[in-house]
Amino acid sequence: MHEDLSPREREVAAMVAKGKTNAQIALQTGLAEATVKNCLANAMHKVGVDNRTALAVWWTSAETGTNG
Repeated sequence: MHEDLSPREREVAAMVAKGKTNAQIALQTGLAEATVKNCLANAMHKVGVDNRTALAVWWTSAETGTNG
């Protein structure tokens, strides 16, 4: 399921699932905060969720094999 996301989107989604803020993700990855926001928006669109909490739940469920 993670294959639907680009490598960068997967990286950002995983960090969101760990509770990182956009600013923390930007600092850790060296990306601009606006780029992090774009990655999140793209990832959320691709997996069909409306917010970062739902993305984190989706990511965690996919990781544990409990999604769908």
